[in-house]
Amino acid sequence: MFGPNPKDKHPMNGFPQVCFIQNTVSNPNIIIGDYTYYDDPEDSEDFERNVLYHFPFVGDRLIIGEFCALARGVKFIMNGANHKMNGFSTYPFFAFQNGWEKVLPQPGELPYKGDTVVGNDAWIGYEAIIMPGVKIGDGAIGSI
Repeated sequence: MFGPNPKDKHPMNGFPQVCFIQNTVSNPNIIIGDYTYYDDPEDSEDFERNVLYHFPFVGDRLIIGEFCALARGVKFIMNGANHKMNGFSTYPFFAFQNGWEKVLPQPGELPYKGDTVVGNDAWIGYEAIIMPGVKIGDGAIGSI
């Protein structure tokens, strides 16, 4: 017994809702271990749609270990969702440009929680939401 090939997108013949997502992710700041799968009957190959506010200029990474099971609708909220909280408003004026970009937060002014990391052999249940900078240990089980 050797198991499925970790380089196959769909390791279960005739069952495309399960996908080894390492083979579909193109963002270099999303790192997926071997045999980690995403189960979604709508589009298991488009896991990246579940990684929200992951802007390249922020530089944070989503790291998911080996042998993880991710259920349909799991969402990862990344550091780009954070708003400046030490000014007169939390409103992201700079994002709307047209002169407001002059108040662009300087490095270190936006809350930054670091990389989001899921250890090996973790199971994240249906529609769970993982916040920025969370570290989930090996063998963890979580859901909403």
